[in-house]
Amino acid sequence: MLVPAFGSFIWFAIFGTMGINLGMDIASEAIKSTPTAFFVVMGHYPMGNVMSLIAVLLLCTFFITSADSATFVLGMMTSNGDLNPTTQKKIIWGTIQSALALVLMFAGGLGTLQTASIVAAFPFAIIMIFAMVSLVKGLREEVKEIDRIS
Repeated sequence: MLVPAFGSFIWFAIFGTMGINLGMDIASEAIKSTPTAFFVVMGHYPMGNVMSLIAVLLLCTFFITSADSATFVLGMMTSNGDLNPTTQKKIIWGTIQSALALVLMFAGGLGTLQTASIVAAFPFAIIMIFAMVSLVKGLREEVKEIDRIS
């Protein structure tokens, strides 16, 4: 739990300071287009182009890995829990995911895609609340069991 928190602290300390040091002119330029704000800031530093290229490569890696994981899980779920879904099922799910993303992008751009993601994820927020309540109940039962044994 400490590693992600520490990593986030380092990230915001470094890049927050970089943004503050650049001043309001660059900030207002970056605010004009928030999706490209990172690249605007990096463009004002030495080796900023290299950092931008690394960021794009990392983003691509993130999206590819996430999509691969999603197709694998969807393949398992549609194979009745088989831990090794067929390649055909993974390809079908990958195609469906790609088609959905393309349709949403062409229907209204990134805003539509973000809205659809939030709407689709909302029911899982309710499920997560029930899961948290269940976890607390389970931990309380475990404490009672430990106290009974001791």
